[in-house]
Amino acid sequence: MGKSEEARARIVIRGTVQGVGFRYYILQKAQEMRLKGYTQNLPNGEVEAVVEGDKLFIEDLYRAMQRGPTKAKVKDHVIDWSDPKNQFRTFLIKK
Repeated sequence: MGKSEEARARIVIRGTVQGVGFRYYILQKAQEMRLKGYTQNLPNGEVEAVVEGDKLFIEDLYRAMQRGPTKAKVKDHVIDWSDPKNQFRTFLIKK
């Protein structure tokens, strides 16, 4: 098995993504994948996640976010990659 590649990504999801449990869905998936960072609702109705960890797990999380929880209707999604800054200890929901 290959060596894991650490990465950082900012993921933004647009659509019906607030008020449907999207942040809790992301939190559960990120914790299962041992990713660190946070997710939050944005004032414009989008949901943002900033994550660090194994790049393959971040890609898995991104795919899961494209589906979202049952009541979500994802219309658009963007991922921006960067180098990890190691500034997170856990994954949490920002208010």
